[in-house]
Amino acid sequence: MRWQLGQFFTFLGLLVLMVFLITGWAGSPEYTYFCSGISGLLLGLYLMWLGRNPPQPADRFRLLRGMRKRREERRAGRGRRSEGEQKG
Repeated sequence: MRWQLGQFFTFLGLLVLMVFLITGWAGSPEYTYFCSGISGLLLGLYLMWLGRNPPQPADRFRLLRGMRKRREERRAGRGRRSEGEQKG
């Protein structure tokens, strides 16, 4: 939800900054539009940053991880003896 709200405020901030530029080209810049636009833009970017998705785990070295896991399982299996071997 934060991501969508952030997009809205970012778009609104850019729109108000465009209005400020238009008033500047007309010869009488309204600085309240500038301040409002920058505030909306910063608020929107902050909300988008808060609402971002967590990064997915990297699949790099998955073959090496799998080989290490299998090796550790084999070592753990050697350390334990089955019940039949302990009695004999």
